Amino acid sequence: MAKVQIARARVLSDHVGLGLKLGQIVEGPEGVIKALSAAGAVDNHEDAVSYASSKGAEIVALEDPDAAAEIAAAVTDAKQADGAQSETAQ
Repeated sequence: MAKVQIARARVLSDHVGLGLKLGQIVEGPEGVIKALSAAGAVDNHEDAVSYASSKGAEIVALEDPDAAAEIAAAVTDAKQADGAQSETAQ
């Protein structure tokens, strides 16, 4: 079995359902962190993580990576649908 790559990102807003708070550093499977980043929930750029770390941000693990991935996918799908509607309205 392949080892899951772990990644970190700075949390950009509170997410009660995921147990995340603004300014924390979240740690979880790389694919899930990338999905959360695409959804706009976190910033996975190394500078953002370094900045949060320098400010003493709490590091938390994703409690439920599967739920986080589902939420990220739903948000990304909604953003894409909104973008498609905006383009057709122009």
